[in-house]
Amino acid sequence: MKINRLLRIKKRKFIKITAISTTVILVLYVGISVASAIAMMEIPCQPLTNSPASVCLTYEDASFVSRNSGVVLKGWFIPAEGDSILIIVHGGSENRVDNIVDTLNLAHDLVQNGYAILLFDLEGRGESEGRGSSLFNNDLDIGGAVDYLKDRGYPISRIGIIGFCSGAASTCIFASQNNIGSIVLDGCFATVYDEVAGLAAQRTIPIFLLDFFRPGITLAVEAIYGYKMVNPIDVVAEVTCPILFIHEEYDDLITLEANNQLLRASENPASTLWEVSGARHSEAYKTHPSEYVKRVTDFFDSIMGTITH
Repeated sequence: MKINRLLRIKKRKFIKITAISTTVILVLYVGISVASAIAMMEIPCQPLTNSPASVCLTYEDASFVSRNSGVVLKGWFIPAEGDSILIIVHGGSENRVDNIVDTLNLAHDLVQNGYAILLFDLEGRGESEGRGSSLFNNDLDIGGAVDYLKDRGYPISRIGIIGFCSGAASTCIFASQNNIGSIVLDGCFATVYDEVAGLAAQRTIPIFLLDFFRPGITLAVEAIYGYKMVNPIDVVAEVTCPILFIHEEYDDLITLEANNQLLRASENPASTLWEVSGARHSEAYKTHPSEYVKRVTDFFDSIMGTITH
């Protein structure tokens, strides 16, 4: 009898300890998942550090609404002699003055080649209203930029987009649902997990930990932000216009294979991939400015027609 009683006591203690341990682990899992989701999605607003005047460009302040509930976005319209215009979509944590890309000098060189430029801040960045959240509604912000240019008289066939990093992914998503002249995707990831894994590697976070918390982070992002994950690889086939994919040789976020996957998934025979030697993530223009501008303008010229220089 005493043995049975001791066994029952030990069993109750074991169940209690197991329940407490499970609860603690669950609370920690949820807490870390929520904290990781917030860290991944929230983007602090960085002030503008310069203007097109610094690279001797004439420009106008631009203001228009996102297709996301009318959030007001701010930017610069930079005129040129040609009849086509390019929208530059910055990377996720940057603004229209994207110093990683060097968007101001890129704009200067594109204007010299006859292309007008629209530089603008995605929601919650720079001077734009709203809350800066990675990938969330960015395609709707791009839609607002396109609507603004259509109101200025540009036909869709004369509007092109150059997107960088998460801005490239958002450009791909936008173009899969809307007609546009043509797009350049510089450093576009195939899946959201690719980008997160690349960021984790930069911060020396073991991949097994990322995989362990992946379901919790996904649920937390959906619950907190209402964000439904869309992977470029799943929608790129729906992009009807040609795509120029650009991959930097030393990109530590996006692999060459990811870009090749996107190229293979694109169903447009005019789509192509340029691998830029000796360049890091989003820095192809910085390291190869002349070749970058020539390849990009040759691509847009071939798709959107000859422009007036």
